[in-house]
Amino acid sequence: MFSKKTLILPTVGVWIIACALYGYYYVVTTLALPEPYDAYARNWQFQLLMFSIFRIPLLVVALLLVIVVELITVDLLYTKKAARVQQ
Repeated sequence: MFSKKTLILPTVGVWIIACALYGYYYVVTTLALPEPYDAYARNWQFQLLMFSIFRIPLLVVALLLVIVVELITVDLLYTKKAARVQQ
């Protein structure tokens, strides 16, 4: 049976890589838009701050949901498998 650590670590690793790529995409596409009136909105630091305020919380909730579904699914599969083996 999988331990929770071996199940969650790859998921978190993929999530971190996906967040980094999504953050890069977010900043690049936002900076590619036509010139805004505010000059501070045209730099990477501001756009990364906005990404961390508005997108990271949603991504954390999505990660937690994926981990919960993953744990429930694996638990259900192993309990069904263990019940079949005992019969």
